[in-house]
Amino acid sequence: MKIAVVDTQINPDLPDFQGADLTVAEGSACVGKDPSTSVASAGAQHGSTVTAMLIGNGTGVAGTKGIVPDASVTFYGVGATADCDPLPEVAESKITPIMWMVKRALDDGADIVSVSMVTGDGNIPDDRVLAEAVARKVPVVAGNPNDVFKEGAFPAALNSVIGVSAVDSDQKLPIAALGVENAVAGTTVVAPGVNIATIGDGSDPGSWDVSGRATGTSLATPLVAGILAAAKQKYPDATGNQLIQSLVRNTGAEDHEVQYSDTGGYGYGVASLRHTLSKDPTQYEDVNPLLNKGVGPTQEQIDEATAALASPPATDQPSPDGIGAFLPVIIGIGVGVVLIVVGVVVTVVLVRRSNRSRSTNP
Repeated sequence: MKIAVVDTQINPDLPDFQGADLTVAEGSACVGKDPSTSVASAGAQHGSTVTAMLIGNGTGVAGTKGIVPDASVTFYGVGATADCDPLPEVAESKITPIMWMVKRALDDGADIVSVSMVTGDGNIPDDRVLAEAVARKVPVVAGNPNDVFKEGAFPAALNSVIGVSAVDSDQKLPIAALGVENAVAGTTVVAPGVNIATIGDGSDPGSWDVSGRATGTSLATPLVAGILAAAKQKYPDATGNQLIQSLVRNTGAEDHEVQYSDTGGYGYGVASLRHTLSKDPTQYEDVNPLLNKGVGPTQEQIDEATAALASPPATDQPSPDGIGAFLPVIIGIGVGVVLIVVGVVVTVVLVRRSNRSRSTNP
């Protein structure tokens, strides 16, 4: 499984990642920030923790053991949080820095994308990126805001995206501002994310030699991405759409009819690794069930993205009236002439890059 983690920064040299299949993609979306760093900034601690929750080996300061330790993870560092100055190409694309990195992950062939970040901007160009993700049948998992009164709701609130909230060991939502539960409208599922051990204590700058405790949707998000990855490993013929179908149908411990609450904060319920793995996803419809949020990619955009992926790529080959796409190579052997037809296919992949916005960690 190829999982893409989109976050601020990471320290790939931590003991947690020794022996893990971890790659840090080059380049960021924001000026002046590298995706990897040895400095224990709050952003790097955050990115390292959520990645370790997927593939950590348990030897680090927080003892974090990944939910899918054998998965292949590529980390895409946005490179900054609220003070992001987008790179010129990102700004020109009009796509948010977060979605710029999601686009890169799609181009690199990710099977699942995990985003533990939020932004207040839901730029229209972001819809094109998510439409492509749906067309490719790649699940995008994103954390909801930790405080619906203060933080942005994107990309979790967009059509097709699995929006994740955190719950405690009693399956209760944490308290947000004004002393009320952090019940985010449009939530897809919830997962453990309260009082979780972290790499570093959140200080900025801090130390890699200490562990803290944190609560947030950021911590619940990689667990949901890991459930999807584990299901794909067990059922390799299932599409990304079918994995999402299984995730939302098989919440909680016991079998039940599909239940959904748009306003209660739990969505389809508590994501369950055991329950999801107990069901073959290929029995479900090959359709993304999260296209009714009212904002984000439309079915028309998804159809256009699907058609674009299916269309023959543009080439610089001469027309058949010229030399032709099939070039005869004539070799004289004695008195005989052997014609060898060589099919030449040149595929040009047009990569469209993405974004602009301000982003923060949930």
